[in-house]
Amino acid sequence: MSLLWAEGPEPARRDGLVTSLAEAIRTHVVPGLHLHFASTPSRSNAAIREVARAFAGRAPGFCLSSTGFHSMAHLLPMLGLTNRLIGCFFGDHYPAPRPNSLYQRIAAAGVTIEHWSLWSLVASLRAGAEGNDWVVNRSLRGTTMAVELAARGAYRELAVPGGPANANCEPAPGGAPATHSIALCAALRPDVTFVHAAAADAEGHVIMPGPLSEGLWSAHAARRGVIVTVERIVPTALPRAHPGAIALAPHRILAICEEPFGAHPQPFHCAPELALPTYRDDFDHYERWRALTSDRDAFNAFVERVLNAPDGRAAYRGYVGATRLAQLTQLTPPRAPRAAPAAAAATSAPEPAPSASSAVDQLIITGARQLVQRVQAQGARVLIAGIGQAFFAARVAQLQLAAAGYALRVMVETGLYDVDCGAHGHGYLLSYENTTRARRLTGVDDILGVLTCGADNHCIAALGAAQIDRHGNLNSTRLGGKTLVGSGGACDIAASAQEVVVLTRLGPGRLVDEVEYITSPGHAVRSVVTDRGVLARTGDHADGRWTIASLTATCPEQTLEAGVAALSRDCAWRLAPAQDVAFAAAITGEEARLLEILDPGGKYRRRTS
Repeated sequence: MSLLWAEGPEPARRDGLVTSLAEAIRTHVVPGLHLHFASTPSRSNAAIREVARAFAGRAPGFCLSSTGFHSMAHLLPMLGLTNRLIGCFFGDHYPAPRPNSLYQRIAAAGVTIEHWSLWSLVASLRAGAEGNDWVVNRSLRGTTMAVELAARGAYRELAVPGGPANANCEPAPGGAPATHSIALCAALRPDVTFVHAAAADAEGHVIMPGPLSEGLWSAHAARRGVIVTVERIVPTALPRAHPGAIALAPHRILAICEEPFGAHPQPFHCAPELALPTYRDDFDHYERWRALTSDRDAFNAFVERVLNAPDGRAAYRGYVGATRLAQLTQLTPPRAPRAAPAAAAATSAPEPAPSASSAVDQLIITGARQLVQRVQAQGARVLIAGIGQAFFAARVAQLQLAAAGYALRVMVETGLYDVDCGAHGHGYLLSYENTTRARRLTGVDDILGVLTCGADNHCIAALGAAQIDRHGNLNSTRLGGKTLVGSGGACDIAASAQEVVVLTRLGPGRLVDEVEYITSPGHAVRSVVTDRGVLARTGDHADGRWTIASLTATCPEQTLEAGVAALSRDCAWRLAPAQDVAFAAAITGEEARLLEILDPGGKYRRRTS
């Protein structure tokens, strides 16, 4: 399949907004600025490369912000172009969240890494766009992030008169006048925001189909304005025909720069009716960027070949390869009719006998069973899934509930609602395929701000964590003094969802008395699913009483007593077996078949541990 647009030289400077990306950066970016790279959800990775080309070797001291520093966003801190990073995620996101030693190294060198949760960051950018100094925050209370942001003057809690306004407020004892506190985060205003979009005309009408992920809050909050990279410059007639797709106000735009494949290696999704470029994730290049952070020779070769080339855009396309770029545009038909959920598990082959399952498979199936139970007990109608094993458990649970006639819609924090959990879905949560097959495309402020964290959300969450303590608090930020990955949306979800089910492999240092860093508050965590059993909370958040609700046998001859003792050895909490504790049923043939249909050969689910 040929490319959807013509290859050609970088566009020359024209009158008006349309210009080359190099010229836009020369004109509008100077050392010391706060630069934000928006995720909508496709980031302008072309702009990251061009900023690197313009400022490499100059120590510009940028403050850089993005919802996630992963893949190509590693480039700017690797070149020493920043003294402060603001974000929700620092590491590698494919095929599951993984720490990257780059962020440990730059922190040791004096770069400030400022951790936020996803909805907190977006809400503070929205406050900046709206001209407010502060925004009410319902997520960070009780977390280490709140302590760190408060020390920087970016977070505070204020006592206000009145009775309890929500579940976090308690009436004053002894009949005293009631007071409660509200939490506030400071507004954020970058100087220049970079956005990648589908297309624009010369007048600044930018076509941005959903999902919008963090939305255009960072763009409208930018003090100087917005530099937009687009897949294609189009005649004015096209945006005039689609006014609903014009989300960005043209008068805020500093420059429009045509950059085909400008989001690579991330995907770019555009509605088919617009007939504009669209392409899939380049998974190999996600892995390549992880490797480049620890291979100095390979990184220096990239710098010489791409950043030091006379034509950086042409050099990058040569680095990736025209054949590979063309392959990324070869797409399965988006939004094809979805199979009925119950039919997703159907097969003409006889049901296989259950076989010895991996610990990861056991964890996923145990998690799915727990989710089914808790969804039905709570009457939940939506489930928000974290990445990795939590996502697989959510997919299995949704299919099982659908087969029983119970409608549960699975959401993803970046703006996906009613994700296809069947065989046509993808094992990587944030993939292009999951975007194209979601029934509703929206943004972080809708999925996290309202449907997960808003009033009457009736939302169940499935999350993972590196560490969990007896209060249910989760840690995914710092362990043994080393940087992990950060919150993403987990803190927001745990703070406000109706109930949280946590999945984790059991091992030393996972279930601890007190976590080293509170990334996510634990008051809504009611059950912890491990590969060796399920722990259920019987008391409230403060007393941290947990029972062993069920056990997973590690060998056929294991006794209940031995199973309890083995689980307890790796858990710092005081545990008591439930009165009816028993070994859970082995993975059934039906469950094993579901796993194989969703992820043939275990390509993704067994790379999430």
